[in-house]
Order: sequence, then structure tokens, then C-alpha cells
Amino acid sequence: MNYDLAMTLGELQAQIYWLHDAEEFTELANAAAGIYTKLGYSQEQSETAGKLISEAYQLADDADLANQAGDYDREMQFYDQVKDKLIAVETILNYQNSIAIHQMQWWLHFRHKQKLQIIVHLFLQHFKAVGFIHLFTAIKLTYYLVEIGRVHKQRDIETTKCNAVKYWAELLKTKPPQYPYLG
Repeated sequence: MNYDLAMTLGELQAQIYWLHDAEEFTELANAAAGIYTKLGYSQEQSETAGKLISEAYQLADDADLANQAGDYDREMQFYDQVKDKLIAVETILNYQNSIAIHQMQWWLHFRHKQKLQIIVHLFLQHFKAVGFIHLFTAIKLTYYLVEIGRVHKQRDIETTKCNAVKYWAELLKTKPPQYPYLG
């Protein structure tokens, strides 16, 4: 396992969260594209995936605004669009197992502060990507992402990066046929 690669991927992942908070969506797309380039995808695949991930983040923000306005139907319409963007990322990256629905679901439950559902969908997202043979890894990856979210909310940049590096170090050990990370 290449620790330098895990460091780079972890830093890019942590950067995405802060770029999202700052609503710097072009830079977010570039950071997401950087992750996929480092994972070995072509420049075109990476840039397209990054753009779609950035758009998914923007739609999730729109969904949150609809939720705050009490418009459940509109919120779900936005989350359907988020799912569609993430499915398009999977298609571009030639993923075999769809994990987009779980990514979208944990984003939705995160915004609604539904902790158990967040954990369930994070786990399913990772389990579907790494498989039963890496069950304990899927559990660890879920834990690391929960921790990333927790410390990010506390605005602890260094611990967020540290957890993201641990996430990628653990994930890269499995050499998965597809990566469970979609942004």
C-alpha cells in the first residue's frame, strides 16, 4: 500500500468538505477529479466525475434549503437529482455495483440528523464496493467517515485530514474493484 497516495487522497477528500462549506464548487470539482486521477482514471473520466460530484453537492444544498422551507416533495426531487448525478459518476468510472443510492441516502439522513440511518447507508455503500471478504474493512471505513463528519462539524481541519488519510490507507489495502467514495 502506498502511504503517499493515501496522504494525497486524504488531503483531497478533506479539502472537498471545506470547499463545499465555502461554496467553491469549481475547486471542489477539481479536487474530486484529482482523487480519480490519482486512482488511475483518465483525465476525461476524472474531470467529468469531479464536475458531476460538484453538481451533486450543489443539489444536496438545494435539497437542504427545500427541507428548511418545509417542502418535502421538492427536497426529494433534489435528492433524486443527486442520485442521478452520482449514478452518472458510477457509469463514467465503469462501476459494476451501484452505491450511489447509499451515498445520496446518507447525505439526506445527515442533513436530517438521523444517525442510525447515516451509519447504515455508509456501511452499505462500503460493503457493496469492497464485498463480504472485506466486511471488517467496510466497518472501519464507515467508522472513519463518521469520524470525518464529526470532526469536520467541529471545524478541526487536521483531524479531518488525519481520518481521511486513515480511510484511504485502509481502503487501498483491499485493492477494490471499484471505490466506494463518490465525494
